[in-house]
Amino acid sequence: MSLKVYQRKRNFNETPEPKGKVLKSKKGNPRFVVQMHAATRLHFDLRLEFDGVFKSWAVPKGPSLNPLDQRLAVFVEDHPLEYGSFEGIIPKGNYGAGTVMLWDEGTYLERGAENRQETEVNMKKNFEKGHLTFVLSGKKLNGEFALIKLKKSNDEKAWLLVKKRDEHSTYKRSEIPDNISVKTSRTIDEIAEESEAKGNVWLPGKKRKDSSQKLEKDPMPRKIKPMIAITSRGEVNGDDWIFEPKLDGLRAIAEVEGKRVHLYSRSGLPFEKKFPQVVDELGTLNLNAVFDGDILKSRYVISDILYCDGRDIRKEPLSYRKEVLANLIGKGKHIELISGSSKSKKHIAKNLNSKYHSGTSTDWLIVEGRTEKKRTSNIKTEEVRLTNPDKIFFPNDKITKGDVFKYYQEVSQYILPFLKDRPQSLNRHPNGIHQAGFYQKDMTGHIPKFLKTERIFSESADKTIDYVLCQNESSLLYIINLGCIEINPWFSRVGSLDNPDFLVIDLDPDGNEFHHVIEIAHQVREILLNVGVESLCKTSGATGIHIAVPTAAKYSFDDVREFAEIVCRIIAKKFPATTSVERNPSRRKKKIYLDFMQNRRGQTLAAPFCLRPRDLAPVSMPLSWKDLKSGLTPEDFTIKNAVRLIPKQVRHWSPVLEKGINLNACLKVLRKKFS
Repeated sequence: MSLKVYQRKRNFNETPEPKGKVLKSKKGNPRFVVQMHAATRLHFDLRLEFDGVFKSWAVPKGPSLNPLDQRLAVFVEDHPLEYGSFEGIIPKGNYGAGTVMLWDEGTYLERGAENRQETEVNMKKNFEKGHLTFVLSGKKLNGEFALIKLKKSNDEKAWLLVKKRDEHSTYKRSEIPDNISVKTSRTIDEIAEESEAKGNVWLPGKKRKDSSQKLEKDPMPRKIKPMIAITSRGEVNGDDWIFEPKLDGLRAIAEVEGKRVHLYSRSGLPFEKKFPQVVDELGTLNLNAVFDGDILKSRYVISDILYCDGRDIRKEPLSYRKEVLANLIGKGKHIELISGSSKSKKHIAKNLNSKYHSGTSTDWLIVEGRTEKKRTSNIKTEEVRLTNPDKIFFPNDKITKGDVFKYYQEVSQYILPFLKDRPQSLNRHPNGIHQAGFYQKDMTGHIPKFLKTERIFSESADKTIDYVLCQNESSLLYIINLGCIEINPWFSRVGSLDNPDFLVIDLDPDGNEFHHVIEIAHQVREILLNVGVESLCKTSGATGIHIAVPTAAKYSFDDVREFAEIVCRIIAKKFPATTSVERNPSRRKKKIYLDFMQNRRGQTLAAPFCLRPRDLAPVSMPLSWKDLKSGLTPEDFTIKNAVRLIPKQVRHWSPVLEKGINLNACLKVLRKKFS
């Protein structure tokens, strides 16, 4: 957190950039800006506010809304928060010489945060880890993005900027609305021209325009491509917006020079012969003007004026252009001004501060009706189509794919809290449990927009992998329809992938009777209670037992694995005849494996309440320690009775997501008591 590098690189006697200072704000959500910078090479600068400055990345190709694009983002020096409103020219001879445009601005939150304070904490922590995930609320960029540091790159400053799949993502190439300033509605060339004309900066080798010179008439613009509204993805409200009906007519530009009129379509096709009455009436206005409007039933409905009596007014705000228009046009036989009143189902919301430019713009938005849609607390579930419902998944039990799908529908509200924000490794059995299955981690290609993924760099595979996230019932059912019978989430969540929410000791028998596994589970619990730790247990759904201790993402995998290893070695020493920490089954000689190695980044564990791909369709069921007793078998909990049992059993695993233990204090006691 320092601006020394930023300030050392600049001569503030020559550059209009702000000198700035570190400022810590406590109001509202933190800001983000994206500035288009025409320096030696055109690029974009992404700036995120935290730690009192703008952390900044230069993005050569600019941001993308396509989740398949991985845009290089080079980390640069911190910038002052005042830089977020800077737009103008950095003079030649200065660092970063060129034109700067405020391309987008807004606020953001770190993905797992609900306010500024949580965002600050999470962003600083995750910045050190080299993986930032955040949700933007801007005028052009919205939704979830990630910045991922390339740890194996020769350039320590190299990161990747990636758009996450959500309702704001797209697979189209022309995904960004426009390259117009969100501050002044100017292009980067217009900023350069106007900054020079107003004498805002000194440009070597160029003369400033004398502001006292008499203004010359602007030439009439020709063959104009109209400004296009885009569909709104959110609410539109505020005093800066007006609503006009979206007309189902033909968009038309009219260049009027006295009696000479050129009327043409948005693609430049002539309309003079097609609508002669409109052309004749425009010729009677005795004006030099350019209009924008729609032809509807041989009537020209004018909504904007772009040029009037020698002045190009496209750079003036819409509110001014509307005033000019109202003083020029009345209601004629074939010409009229657009009216705000209409029975049209769709309207165009226009920002009164917007300037007119060709192409799409976020200043003009297509909305349903005149009023904004109110958000409701009910989340719509996307419909997931079940395919091949009669396919047999469990041949010996005649359990079909449809039965599995229905099971997960019924238990989704109980299992989802343990899946949300956790990358999933998919164990797919599309042809049932008796046919070979396969694991899938990377979910690329065409997938529905409701299915979120997290792009994570895998050092072992030396590539980025798009992991599925089960955020809601739709995403859960989607992967079930792919043939996933069991669900395998990570121990850690997005935003804290290096810090598990719990540690696990997995009791994995090698032909041992289940009552012996139960006995060892209680011995593990006793040791944990001796150091002040209460633990949780569940059947694995196969032949083992999972014992978990909540750690609340406060410690690294190395830390929790060390704790679990000490406990396991104590048990192995105490019960050498029945337990072992030896990983190789051939060396364990049918002993219960005390597996502490599961506590690693990227490892998965069968989720509570998930089915296992074994005969009878057993379920991994949480239990109270009182209920974990001799006589119990893993087959006591199957697809046939689990739906009835789960509402009462969920409380036995819920604490795994709650307050964690003080691992360091417990580790000291553990070493002291069992040295």
